[in-house]
Amino acid sequence: MKDKDFDIKGAYEKIAKKHTLPKFEKLDDEFEISFIDKEAFLVRSIRRKMNEKVIFFCRIIEGVLFPQGASYISAVENKAVTDEEKQKILKVYKRLMGYERRSLRLDTNSDDEKDAKYIKSLYKEWPAFKEVAEDFVKKLENAWNKEEETPSEGFFG
Repeated sequence: MKDKDFDIKGAYEKIAKKHTLPKFEKLDDEFEISFIDKEAFLVRSIRRKMNEKVIFFCRIIEGVLFPQGASYISAVENKAVTDEEKQKILKVYKRLMGYERRSLRLDTNSDDEKDAKYIKSLYKEWPAFKEVAEDFVKKLENAWNKEEETPSEGFFG
């Protein structure tokens, strides 16, 4: 339930001063924190919102690096990425999983100071993650634009 008259930007600016967090607009642009609708546990909620995006990218990467079974998606996308590119994205994956697990640990023992440290650390590394992820996702997208024959019967029969 949304807090009545909750102003996320105003509430954020108060905690940002206290914890020297990034500018609201920049953090919101990357992690959509303006969707947070309650002031209670705001720093924790921001950390969790950021972690949602980390998890999202981890799952996309996993589908290509560690395909499960006979998935048509994995078959198409796995061919789009070279072994060298897979090694590069694996390094990013490991860093992102480190953040994901750090956030999980913070859920067991959270306080504003620890959450703020996570927010600042992830925000600082995010541009590098994003750059590698953008190149990776372009390759996945391009894989679907190639004219290739339909995969073998195993996928449909």
